[in-house]
Amino acid sequence: MAVWLALVALLALDPGVGAAPRPRSDVRFLKGQLHLHSNRSGDSDTPPGEVVRWYAAHGYDFIVFTDHNRITAPPSTPAMLVVPGVELTQNSDRCVPAPPPGRKCLLHVNALFVTPPALGLIPWGLPASSSRAAIYGRAIAAAHRMGGLAQLNHPNFHYGADGPLVAALARQGLTLLEIANQSWDSNDIPDEKGRPTSEAIWDAALTAGATVYGTATDDAHHYFDARAAAARGEPVFPGDLGFVMVRARKDPGAIRDALARGDFYASTGVLLARVEHDAETLTIEVDARAPGNHRFTFIGAGGKTLATAEGRAASFSLGRVRGGYLRAVVTDRAGHKAWTQPIRLAAP
Repeated sequence: MAVWLALVALLALDPGVGAAPRPRSDVRFLKGQLHLHSNRSGDSDTPPGEVVRWYAAHGYDFIVFTDHNRITAPPSTPAMLVVPGVELTQNSDRCVPAPPPGRKCLLHVNALFVTPPALGLIPWGLPASSSRAAIYGRAIAAAHRMGGLAQLNHPNFHYGADGPLVAALARQGLTLLEIANQSWDSNDIPDEKGRPTSEAIWDAALTAGATVYGTATDDAHHYFDARAAAARGEPVFPGDLGFVMVRARKDPGAIRDALARGDFYASTGVLLARVEHDAETLTIEVDARAPGNHRFTFIGAGGKTLATAEGRAASFSLGRVRGGYLRAVVTDRAGHKAWTQPIRLAAP
């Protein structure tokens, strides 16, 4: 199918019929982290307050603590909004379908922006079922009971989830899917031939009709101690490698609502000045601070590449594709990426 693609001189969209209203002056893209660990997890040496200080030093506006089965929420600071969360961690040797040889059933879901009655270890026993769908579903239900958003973490970590499972879980209330977990063992690009990437798992779920939004995260465990740990020969899980840029006021409720409706993009380093669409066109512009031209890839149902372009900005006509969805990936010369969220397109 022929598609129309053009680099454009970007001006503010006329807020006419079908256009989004102009944003409030206090609404902007906020840099946030949706997956991190402190020494409350048992697998990091860094106290929560030092985690806050480290992310503030790296330009973050908000972070969500996601320690294993424990709710952590140190105080916010003038520079940093700190949000409570938890990584609902279910690990076992057996589940159905069974894991590949040498792998385990490590099925993790983040509950983000929770409103717990108390901080600390949550009552979280072993699941009654061995079904992957039931185990993940149990965590999604728990996230909702705590008032949080559910994010399925690292779907290719021990190959925990595939596209059909993610699609089924979206019908149970799964909102977010990690498509770019930057820990070295997340396996976003599989080490076994024939297995889909985490991004391809996302496309499979979207093609099946699911509404689920893609995130990039750190899953960090090392901060100011990262260099020393590396010098000792330890495997290091550093931060500021994957993040989300959420269009909202700097307020927990506003950020949560923006994540829930997909008003954000995921990034491993590419910053965008604009991601906007009306009834006719998706328009993307790279941040003025980002050097050089970027590659724009527009993707539709089945993960099919619909068009590409090079430059500082690009637009795509939604009317050229009937049905399915449209999303974009923006890549810089160093290989860093930004992923926009899917736009559902009307069927012919």
